[in-house]
Amino acid sequence: MKIDIKTNIKEVTKDLSRTQKKQIPFATANAINTTLFQLRKEMGKQTVKKLNNPTPATQKGFMVQKANKNNLFGLLFLKQFVEDYLKFQIDGGVRSPGHKFAVPTKNSKLNKYGNIIGKRTGLIKKDTQFFGTVNGVTGVFERTNKGNKIKMIHVLAKSATYKPKFPFYLIGEKFVNSKFNKNMTAALNKALKSAK
Repeated sequence: MKIDIKTNIKEVTKDLSRTQKKQIPFATANAINTTLFQLRKEMGKQTVKKLNNPTPATQKGFMVQKANKNNLFGLLFLKQFVEDYLKFQIDGGVRSPGHKFAVPTKNSKLNKYGNIIGKRTGLIKKDTQFFGTVNGVTGVFERTNKGNKIKMIHVLAKSATYKPKFPFYLIGEKFVNSKFNKNMTAALNKALKSAK
């Protein structure tokens, strides 16, 4: 999951003097970096708009690889552990990790981010809960006091299918197109003032 910024500035710089042109790589690198850091902030905002109550780790899961005057290439990318789950919100697809995993039901206790509470310490939280298969569905069940009935707490699934929800690339493309030229103009003006 990466968005890169490359630029061709020949048209912008064709009328500049030789001394002024020496400032171009520095100005371009600054414009790329300014745009990328603005985009990183924007991506965090967009996770809140596009996803259902994303965790702080998701909102802050974007990183920048900076450009420099010798390498006019910058990159916005996801931290690996965030990419591992957010890629399904970006591209959709089937998650099949090779083992069964818990999928919440209406009876699951979830935290404010929609994740199962205490999943890392185990899915069984009470003596009345157990793993089993009922009516062909495998999961975590709980015996209730009402006539010894059973309710499903979590489904155990081998795979889950996701539809794309977070248009990572489209957000990046639109944002860069709207901001880069303005940032390039500002960086170039600043660099030309310091040109000697």
